[in-house]
Amino acid sequence: MTIKIASRSSKLALAQVEEFVQTFSIKEYELINIRTQGDIMSSKGEILFDKAHFVSDIEESLLNGSVDVAIHSAKDMPAKKTAELDHLYFTKENKRFVSDLLIFNKSQGSLFKSHMKLGTSSLRRRLQAKFHLNAKNISSLNGNIDTRIKKLDDGKYDCIILAEAGLKRLEHLLEGKNFIRLNHISCSGQGALAVQWKDNNKFGDLIMSSDVASLYTELNANIELEKSLLKKLKTNCNSAISIKSSQGQINGEIYGIDKFIAFKGTKIETIHKEIVDMGGLKLLNDHN
Repeated sequence: MTIKIASRSSKLALAQVEEFVQTFSIKEYELINIRTQGDIMSSKGEILFDKAHFVSDIEESLLNGSVDVAIHSAKDMPAKKTAELDHLYFTKENKRFVSDLLIFNKSQGSLFKSHMKLGTSSLRRRLQAKFHLNAKNISSLNGNIDTRIKKLDDGKYDCIILAEAGLKRLEHLLEGKNFIRLNHISCSGQGALAVQWKDNNKFGDLIMSSDVASLYTELNANIELEKSLLKKLKTNCNSAISIKSSQGQINGEIYGIDKFIAFKGTKIETIHKEIVDMGGLKLLNDHN
């Protein structure tokens, strides 16, 4: 029984598909590559667009029945669930790498200095570098992971920030590189993948009834809690927010242009009120 799997076509996206088929022991499958609106916008050098642009075109292929399941980065999944579609978050061997890495050009050693030219395409990472690293020279960095590493190697940047999970999946890209693991809280879903399907799809039913799916109960509860808060806050691509949930406890930060706030708690309503009281909604709108 062959399963049709939709995915973006980047090297990382294909590695994520391979992680899915290995995790769920899928032997027969057909890969359907889809160039999403997010891919098109990214290729033009645009950076401030909603992550849902990496997902919506693929979701359409699920809704029209041309594919059976789709594989996404969990961080790209919108906070508001699409009607008629369901999903499961998972990781290889139930191991999740949530950190960002600060990777140095070989000429720079492994000690960050505020004047270094630091590259990142993420608004959240730019502001975390500003507030937590005291970075003074932050520049936009576009392209897939290979392209970004090459720009670093070519000396266009002194250091760059990339997600540890993506580098782990592609392997070898960190060989010979000096890097440090940042202690910053990253974004919702970072390090995890999502398999998505249309309601009542036989392959989705098989995935959810498998012994493997039961391993990810806690992971799914944590990410869904994070997404619930993002939905409550009505965040968008211009919202600079970090968030992490563990055992029902949410921790995070919201970054404005000139300041940031930290929040924590276990109940969405209570956390939302705390954020409102600290002026967090204004900070979320600083970049609109």
